[in-house]
Amino acid sequence: MDHIRAMRVFIRVAERGSLTAASDELGYARGAASSIVKELERHMGVQLLERTTRKIRLTEEGSHYVERARAILADIAELEEEIGAAERSPHGLLRVQIPPGITRLIVAPALPGFIAQYPGIELEILSRSDLPDFVGLRLDAAVVVGPMAELDVVARPLGHLPAMTVAAPAYLERRGTPIVPADIAGHDCIRTISTATGSPVIWRFRENGKDVRIAVPGPLAFESPEAAVAAARRGGGILQIASYLVYDDIRSGRLVSVLDAFRPEGPTLQIVHPRHRRKPRRLKVFEDFLSDLNLRFRSKWNIRDSQSPGPGRLVTPSE
Repeated sequence: MDHIRAMRVFIRVAERGSLTAASDELGYARGAASSIVKELERHMGVQLLERTTRKIRLTEEGSHYVERARAILADIAELEEEIGAAERSPHGLLRVQIPPGITRLIVAPALPGFIAQYPGIELEILSRSDLPDFVGLRLDAAVVVGPMAELDVVARPLGHLPAMTVAAPAYLERRGTPIVPADIAGHDCIRTISTATGSPVIWRFRENGKDVRIAVPGPLAFESPEAAVAAARRGGGILQIASYLVYDDIRSGRLVSVLDAFRPEGPTLQIVHPRHRRKPRRLKVFEDFLSDLNLRFRSKWNIRDSQSPGPGRLVTPSE
């Protein structure tokens, strides 16, 4: 029996939840995956799948086999890559989940340069903000904002994601400009909903050397950050959001930053991958690329503090 092929087939069956889908995806004949799994079960002397007419389910032994098989295949891939590293550049497929706004505004424009440097790497980017499903989506890694304590992952911090508190000039003319974080209580706030928790995001400020957290009031709440920005442009209220999402609006004057003297450090941006998998060289170079990209863009996202001439004036790389 070809143990390596059996591992790959069984992992794909577990990921797809279907013997037929696994066969089709791997380019085998329709019944090939079923035959390979049955041969594997005979060899192991245990049942790895529970089969019904409608679906299949991993047994306890099957779940353990999948976990160990993934680790073994990752070790093999890493060994092959290490041995051939001196002779060839990183290569292979990478499937990475990245939040939509970060994908569209930051990562995607820089990817042609990355591929030009590493032509052997094939990238598949999934633009999602929810918790990464490494098995179901066959992900190698995911870029996430904030902690991922609920997942068994290895995380590499990429830096902090600067946040800004902004509003449209028309709104501030009508309702006044908040001077300290406590003033937020008297304003309409546009809230964003966390895709991880389903609850509105708590606003953060830095006051007197301490972190201040405020559950803000407001009639509007959006899961989509882009929708929240659109509402802020039309004078819907004050919004706290990642700087990169409103950079162009601040420069054009559509939005104005407020409470800059109390700006928080922002949540940690990190790239994570499953703890039980070895990190291939192609993922290592992609992590380095993202880290460098974040450093280069931080100056573009950040704004001067409240002592700078004019509210909400941005620092551009040329300044």
